Amino acid sequence: MKTPTGVASSLLLRLDSRSPTPLHEQIFEGIRARILAGALVPGLRIPSSRQLATELAVARSTVLQALDALTAEGYLVARAGSSTRVAPELPGLLEDRNRSLVPRAPRGPRLASSARTLEPAPVGAPRLGSAPRAFRPGVPALDLFPTALWARTVSRVHARASTGLLDGGDPSGHAPLREAIATHVSSSRGVRCVPQQVFVTAGTQQAFDEILRLALDPGDAVWVEDPGYPGARRAVLAAGGRPVPVSVDAEGLDVGAGIARAPRARVALVAPSHQYPLGATLSLARRMALLQWAGRTRSLIIEDDYDSEFRHRGRPLTALQGLDDAGCVVYVGTFSKSMFPGLRLGFFIAPPTLVEVFSAARAAASAPASALEQAALAVFLAEGHFARHLRRMRAAYRERGEALLEALRADCSGVLTPRPCDTGMQVCASLAAPLSDLRVRDEAARSGVEVAALSGYFVGRRRESGLVFGFGGVRPDALRAGTRTLARVLEAVQRR
Repeated sequence: MKTPTGVASSLLLRLDSRSPTPLHEQIFEGIRARILAGALVPGLRIPSSRQLATELAVARSTVLQALDALTAEGYLVARAGSSTRVAPELPGLLEDRNRSLVPRAPRGPRLASSARTLEPAPVGAPRLGSAPRAFRPGVPALDLFPTALWARTVSRVHARASTGLLDGGDPSGHAPLREAIATHVSSSRGVRCVPQQVFVTAGTQQAFDEILRLALDPGDAVWVEDPGYPGARRAVLAAGGRPVPVSVDAEGLDVGAGIARAPRARVALVAPSHQYPLGATLSLARRMALLQWAGRTRSLIIEDDYDSEFRHRGRPLTALQGLDDAGCVVYVGTFSKSMFPGLRLGFFIAPPTLVEVFSAARAAASAPASALEQAALAVFLAEGHFARHLRRMRAAYRERGEALLEALRADCSGVLTPRPCDTGMQVCASLAAPLSDLRVRDEAARSGVEVAALSGYFVGRRRESGLVFGFGGVRPDALRAGTRTLARVLEAVQRR
């Protein structure tokens, strides 16, 4: 495609100063919508931030905040000393969206034969138990959770519990909690949904199990990230599916490799915003390619969004579900990482075409989690406590992540090479050859330090040796003590 040489004289944006949506978010959404609609073509130079600020009558910093977010998500390309342009190679899906002026109603992804027999419900009807040590992955900052506030909220809800709550509640989830979740993910993650699409679960693993059992027939292929979260593979096998490992690189899941290995896989299970354990973000080009593949094959995408709300700088990236026009993405979230693992509450958001199927499946089952805990969480969200806790955790994880990277550079330089860390609460570091990450992991455990071996996350051939560090649940002073212990372990392993 030839890069346009012209510049857009005006972006024709309209801002609403009375809207509760911040002005920088309105600018972000306005430009993104025009790019996705094809009004701003790839390679087109957009007006300068000063010109846009004058045109929109806002501060230049407001415009720069929106442009930085668009650049981070791959819609714009900015070069030092040069102009800012629309990304020159936007995926084919953006062009496909403009070929037909008459939208077609999505037929929805294919489901297992057992799911198609369900009748819609009638209208109106690292080791558990031990204290975490540095650097156990997956542990949030439990020392900073407002336990007293949560206890008061739970006590208040329990004291006023209705007979409906005491009886177990709605099988799909407590209605006020579903409403609160829909509001939260719409504003914070760019998810498009209504409360009826939200289904409460007893955590991420239950969400995977429930979705896969309705989506798969025995032997159906499922793309899983390689390396990737082991629980995803376990859920695929439990549902009778066939995991197909698809490699992950700096741009996230290699969609082309997945198509080559299993072009008509029934499901793709991915973590696009913050891949585990490598920490990669799925590029815009691959997001669009993945959505295009799913729409063409009527496959299902399960988006695992386990900790991407903890972006250390800037706004969290828009969820893949927010780009889905074909109704192929089921969005899965959890409160185990944002609050505490013992809560055992999560959720998934079904595409509109599948709401009746999931509702029918739930009608024959018991409530997924304690209705009283769900009610307490609904109050916690509605009163703003959860949003304040997230803001505090983002600052804490940024501080702890930076402290860990500094400690690794000081104590383990030359042996460990950490990957960039701008989201979440874990860091992956490559281990210098010929050291075995399994041996380092075992020796570190004997010395009181918990790390995970990267090789253990691979399904196929183990292509890299490395260590995965969790820093969310470790105080900054304990981080440095842990890396010093690990440095002694590495030295001992090298001598042997």
